[in-house]
Amino acid sequence: MPGVTITTGAVAGPSAPTIAPASTYFAVGLAERGATDVAVLCNSFAEFEANFGTRQSYGALWDDLKTFFEEGGTRAYVARVVGPAATTGALASPLMDQAGTPVATLNVAARNQGAWSSRVSVQVIAGATDDTFRLRVFLDGKVVRDYTNLHNPAEAVSRASNDPYIKLTDAGSTTVAPDNNPAVQGSPVTLAAGTDDRASVTATHYVAALDRFDIGKGDGAVAIPGIGPSVHAGLIAHADINNRLALLVEARTADTGTLIDTAATLDAKRAGLFAPWIRVPDSYGGTRTISPEGYVAAARARAHATGPWQAAAGENSKARYVVAPDVVYTATQGNDLDAAKVNVIRTVAGFVRLYGWRSLAADEVNWGYLIGADTVNRVVTEAYAQLEPYLFGVIDARGHLLAKIEGTLIGIVQPMAAADGLFARFADDGETILDPGYRVNVSRELNTTESLALNQVLAELGIRVSPTAALVMLTVTKAAVTAAL
Repeated sequence: MPGVTITTGAVAGPSAPTIAPASTYFAVGLAERGATDVAVLCNSFAEFEANFGTRQSYGALWDDLKTFFEEGGTRAYVARVVGPAATTGALASPLMDQAGTPVATLNVAARNQGAWSSRVSVQVIAGATDDTFRLRVFLDGKVVRDYTNLHNPAEAVSRASNDPYIKLTDAGSTTVAPDNNPAVQGSPVTLAAGTDDRASVTATHYVAALDRFDIGKGDGAVAIPGIGPSVHAGLIAHADINNRLALLVEARTADTGTLIDTAATLDAKRAGLFAPWIRVPDSYGGTRTISPEGYVAAARARAHATGPWQAAAGENSKARYVVAPDVVYTATQGNDLDAAKVNVIRTVAGFVRLYGWRSLAADEVNWGYLIGADTVNRVVTEAYAQLEPYLFGVIDARGHLLAKIEGTLIGIVQPMAAADGLFARFADDGETILDPGYRVNVSRELNTTESLALNQVLAELGIRVSPTAALVMLTVTKAAVTAAL
């Protein structure tokens, strides 16, 4: 079908691209409340709580997003999961109208599934003007929404269409207006409790929720916090299809042998395995232990302020909120884990840091570090967006369209090269640039008359991502007083 098609690959010789931070975090999990059919964008922790409620002991999502935002993350898409038998609480009976023999006029239900609905109540009071009514919504006895001067049930349904607490539907009262408006209530009426059926949630449900993060939401890091190996395959598949990084963890109790074995079973250029779990403040003067995905995603977001070629490790990952790793590995254990492609969280110079940004790819030459996949993901995402306007453009004989496409692709990668995100090649004289770290080809040789006649334009973009200084080696030599240095 028509569209922009991009194929990615790796070469051992010259090649390279990338720009603009893509710091979005995509997280799936259990929550007190919130939408269960769409991903919700949260630009702060306050927005997360407004949409998904308070901390619940049965889910990892609240602590994970709290850590993400406390550590400097700024943008997250969240997908809430419930079990297949989840139910939505509602008023036991509809709001009745003002007729002499009242009939139902408005149905009131919770916005989404879960027991939280038993904390919600509604009250109808007289409006400030004649023939209107006012509907107040309470959560835990506090007014959270107040709809004033409602003229009829249809207006109430419309005005509350985006209410995060309740969903109104018109019960179809045939009473003549304004008596079809709901009758005034002396006190608020509470909704019944729904259920989230979380006991029935399986890895399949978590992985299915990833589909809410469609490719149009861009690149970023994706995780299902705290669940472990049962969702690894789903996360890796999602990351590959949608040009994202998958953040993987093992169980909190996993020892070094288990971590090494887990890493050995995976071959994924867009995924990293992180350990151990971490300790964060519990708001009572102590700490609680959580899985580290939110911290890793935030470190990555901060690194992307410079560019996706920056590793989210070392100084870039210096913790602001995380108190300590849950396990302290010995030097030998740390070296073994690093060699096995497990990214270790450590305390260095008094600060928690991530000391590893390795991928799980078997092809270590091209994809050994996550900067490679992150950079390619960014370039692909930008290319999709910026090449879209050229679809169905006229392929002119003078090559104007080809030149525009070439300029657009150079515009994506050239700023990355200028920021040292792409690695240039120089001639033996050390001065002459053989290539700037990228190569764009939209030439006539590639786009022959025969290929253009097929109503398609061919373009090639190669990039060479700058390597990461994962190890600094210093040799110190002690000389005798009488010896030359």
